[in-house]
Amino acid sequence: MLFTIALPIFLPIFASLVSPITCIAIESTSQRHNDLRSSQTQLASGSAIEYGQVSNSLSWQASGPLYSGCNLSGVKISDCYQLTLSNDATQNLEDYSSSSPRQRTEFLTASAAAGTTHKYQWSYYLKSPVGTTTHFFHLMQLFSRDDGGPILTLDAINGVIAIKDNYRDCSKTGCPSIPLSTFTDKTTIHTVAVTYGPSNGSFKYVITDSVTSNVLLSYSASGNMGGNASIKFGTYRLAVSNMKSSVAAVGDFKVLA
Repeated sequence: MLFTIALPIFLPIFASLVSPITCIAIESTSQRHNDLRSSQTQLASGSAIEYGQVSNSLSWQASGPLYSGCNLSGVKISDCYQLTLSNDATQNLEDYSSSSPRQRTEFLTASAAAGTTHKYQWSYYLKSPVGTTTHFFHLMQLFSRDDGGPILTLDAINGVIAIKDNYRDCSKTGCPSIPLSTFTDKTTIHTVAVTYGPSNGSFKYVITDSVTSNVLLSYSASGNMGGNASIKFGTYRLAVSNMKSSVAAVGDFKVLA
């Protein structure tokens, strides 16, 4: 007689105890950088001075790389342009044959005649470290073609951000300055109200913090404000040895009056 013995069958149960595996995509720093860069459009290469126009009210001139679109963290500018100048005093030059080499990437308003009044606003971000020297580094200019140069400027010089007035005595008008560290790595709002003219002009300039609305610097003056003039903003400096590279962002330009 044959006997059939039923043996218990043990099935593995550990599979049911294993939690489902969650797949996490990790984005590399280089991939993220490439994605940010892909959102930019290069307007100027940095190999020679180039020119362009944003609108009837605003144009640009750039000897350094210029991009439409910004990949700098912390920048609070919607319509943003990124400006770069090399730390190499032989690169990004406006005129490679000049004995006084300059690096320039600036935006400028349409030329306006003496006797006319205008009000402009723009946003600005200057990334640290900047590095300043005893030589000019203009972040803003009231530039008069009738006078052949700037009437006054905002400069990053000797570790400060300072107003330089070429036609008034700063000991009387009180040309202000602030530490460089209070200006860099934050978006600032710049508002200029100007009446051009050789003797009866006026100028009011206010810089505020875009987050707190605190006034960082302000300056008012009257007298010669030039003619056939423009407001220029960006980065323009004498190219010297041992300087640092410059990275900035500007944009959200408005004609207020």
